[in-house]
Amino acid sequence: MNNLQVLIIEDDRDTAGFFKTVLELVGFECEVIHSAKEALDHLAFNAPDLILLDIRLGIEISGEDILYQIRSNPRFDKTRVVVTTAYPWLAEPITNLADLVLVKPVGVDQLKNLMQRLGSLDFKSKFQFYRDPVTELFNDEFFQTRLELAFERAKRRKDFHFGVIAIEVQLTAKQQEEIKPDALLSILREVAGRLKKFVRPTDAVSRLAGWKFATLHEDLNHPDEIQTIVNRLSEKLSRPYEIDDDSHKIKISLRGLVHEPYYRDPVDILNAAQKAMNVVSPGSNPVPDRVP
Repeated sequence: MNNLQVLIIEDDRDTAGFFKTVLELVGFECEVIHSAKEALDHLAFNAPDLILLDIRLGIEISGEDILYQIRSNPRFDKTRVVVTTAYPWLAEPITNLADLVLVKPVGVDQLKNLMQRLGSLDFKSKFQFYRDPVTELFNDEFFQTRLELAFERAKRRKDFHFGVIAIEVQLTAKQQEEIKPDALLSILREVAGRLKKFVRPTDAVSRLAGWKFATLHEDLNHPDEIQTIVNRLSEKLSRPYEIDDDSHKIKISLRGLVHEPYYRDPVDILNAAQKAMNVVSPGSNPVPDRVP
């Protein structure tokens, strides 16, 4: 347990100081951050062993937003997150993403005992709660929540740009008949692998259902940047798929849209991108449900 790195993200300085004192007595090395923006800047370059995260941090970025961004980044797959709050109902929607939830006020003995357990026990990964078991991409529920958080953030900041790309795989009728189920599964996973490889680590990549995917790109420098990403993914995903000594050329449909003020709900931008895709073109059809 010695030398474990702890990041305390807490806007109340007295509470943060209390946490730091107790955790250092237990044997942790602690660093304290008081704002959400400072926390995101720190996490861009550091991956602590444990994060103590206040769920209510401020207006622009919430603790919930930070938690979803942590779970979106594979750099933090081994980072444990303890959510702290004086309002237990706020933590209910994110229970599956946090390793522990501490309800304030927290006593000295309670905190010491919980942190000792957390430092010594092999806690089960939260991976299965927000990842698709076939592709290991984020699942639809996790993606929708990330989209909602981006949508709310855009309301608060006029300079915050984000975009969504809807993606669907299509095969010709002949390919549907000839490609074996195992090969289809391999193609599905290869599509997922290419998506993860050619976007930023902070972008959310999701398998929505079947052969439908979506990506979320936050903090775009300019709205036109989304089309650059679409062009790059289109080129990479359209390359042949080499499976079991066979080469498969498949059709990929993509459409990217940037958030605009006229979208009334977070899902509107994703729905608009999906409707804008040329989902069914002459001689091709969506892939049948032969893949889990």
